[in-house]
Amino acid sequence: MCALRIDPDATSSRLDLPTDQAAQHNVLRSLIGGSTDRAVYHRHALLHLHGNGAGMRLPVNPAAWALACSWRGLDLPYRLYGPVIVTGPDTSGTVEDLKDRLLAQAEEVARRAKELRLEWSARPPVSEPAARQELLAYTRRAIHHT
Repeated sequence: MCALRIDPDATSSRLDLPTDQAAQHNVLRSLIGGSTDRAVYHRHALLHLHGNGAGMRLPVNPAAWALACSWRGLDLPYRLYGPVIVTGPDTSGTVEDLKDRLLAQAEEVARRAKELRLEWSARPPVSEPAARQELLAYTRRAIHHT
């Protein structure tokens, strides 16, 4: 089953998850590094995140945050932490494949977030809010062109 992992440094990698519910849960827990929460930011996708990412001091995941904001159509007032796994929706206890279009969007958002991060090493943003707005503009453009 096809899924996508997005790391805090905006690196993304495709995953092949097992179809068995218990095996999926174990793999997701292992990949995320602890208890998992499911979040719905798109009706055809789930974001699996660490259940206590902020409390464990995991690094912020700007690419996953920007993807969630873009899919939801609003600026989330909170951040996402640690690695995030993007899958298709949950049906009867197991997650489905992530559809090709959504997989492409998630990969493109991660790629663009990584690209922007490199740009910022030479041209830092003026402030944290300015960085968030630039990242959102960049990723929303990627979603609309994918």
